[in-house]
Amino acid sequence: MKKTIYTLIFLSSLFTLSCKNYLDIQPIHNLTDANAIKDQATAKASLGGIYASFQNDEWSGALYAAQASKAGFVRFSVPEYDMSYNQTTISATAWTAYYKSLNAANFAIAGISKLPEAALSTSDKNLLIAEARCLRGWINANLLWNYTHWWADDADPSGLLYRDEVVSLDNIRKARISVGDSYKKIYEDLDFAITNLSDLSSPRYVSKQFAKALKAKLLLYRAGYKGSVPDLQTALVLVNDVISNHPSSFNMEANLSDVYANSWDSKENLFVRYLENDGTRSTKGGYFYTYYLSQIGGNALPLPTGGVATAGLVAGLDWFSTDPRWPVVTGPVRGAETWDNTMRFTFKKLARLGRYAGQIASPPDEKYAAYYFRFPELYIMKAELLARTGASISQSIAPINEMRAKRVTPVLPALNPTNADELMDLIFKELVTETFMENGSEFFASLRFKKNGQPWIVNLKNGKILEENKLCRPIPNSEIVNNPLMEQNPDLK
Repeated sequence: MKKTIYTLIFLSSLFTLSCKNYLDIQPIHNLTDANAIKDQATAKASLGGIYASFQNDEWSGALYAAQASKAGFVRFSVPEYDMSYNQTTISATAWTAYYKSLNAANFAIAGISKLPEAALSTSDKNLLIAEARCLRGWINANLLWNYTHWWADDADPSGLLYRDEVVSLDNIRKARISVGDSYKKIYEDLDFAITNLSDLSSPRYVSKQFAKALKAKLLLYRAGYKGSVPDLQTALVLVNDVISNHPSSFNMEANLSDVYANSWDSKENLFVRYLENDGTRSTKGGYFYTYYLSQIGGNALPLPTGGVATAGLVAGLDWFSTDPRWPVVTGPVRGAETWDNTMRFTFKKLARLGRYAGQIASPPDEKYAAYYFRFPELYIMKAELLARTGASISQSIAPINEMRAKRVTPVLPALNPTNADELMDLIFKELVTETFMENGSEFFASLRFKKNGQPWIVNLKNGKILEENKLCRPIPNSEIVNNPLMEQNPDLK
């Protein structure tokens, strides 16, 4: 039988972790009699294996540089900017990474679910399963947003290649489910997590609050694009709940510089993944190539200090560069190689000092992180949801002004839109400026917000016609060839 990417997923081992608590435990790799989940310790180790699978470029820099490019703000990934990919040209690297993560989640859920009461109490079992199901919901959300018609009606067949069991040679071949069923499966996982997960204790782990925020995002992205008010109202309830009911340790930082200096330890993080522990790097050169070496801080972005300080932006520079946050989130970053001392002006909040400069700094500065969700986004989401569900202009902008008032350094003046169009423009720009390159929010916002009657993505790309079927990536050729039941996304063969 041909070797497929799924046999690689099944047979390969997961990364070893270096986080605190149960993330320190060596993760389990695949279900056998020798290493099956047998008790609480091995159950927690299986969860550690899921978190470990996120520690790579496809879950951080490569993904978010691609989405920022697709939105039209930068050209860090030209095929994504042009949406010129097809089945044979798209790399399978990200697809494989996401399904490796999914396999780890299904391994944990299956193994923990089988534990008897004598090994793990029902309440403890539900807590651990809820964590694994929240992570599975997060993985499937990313697969949905990147490889399916996430915007479409329920009946659209271009949904997830949904897997809820550990991959084996017996179940590799599988067909896709519909878009509606895809959302249903993800919401089932997140609803279980909302009911059974604990409150946020550390942003390195998923929590009840993250499950609510993620569900709200899923609802907003699709309903905002389609104009479905009931789903927007549901999302607003979830966002309000997180804002009103969260641990005091999760809140705004007064100084924006502290957010990125503290990195994964910032109290603004709801869920964050560290990409490098200070001074330690994998033998392959690191987990976050794009952030420290490639388009963000490396040779592919020839913008030396003293030149035009665009940070690679090809659209939006006029309002990015005049925002008080610009000098905090951008700046000069040294070339990543030992022989390259060129300083480039880029998004320093992600590239930090650059690989080499970060290594030799005292202490080392290698706290690279993927900011999956930060506190300010709650306020911005609330403003948008209010605006889309009939609130007044003053009511809608109020959450953003509350957020801006909490940010003491730099000072962010209150926003005062005078009409509905100006309100939506300000919300869009606030979301992009605050979260750019961190979690992909700018791409989805560029589709549901409009300027001059067209989605912002059309304006950012100078009137380029929007081809809806190309908003998602093609399924990689390796999957199509080796899984006869798999159907390609339309127009992407």
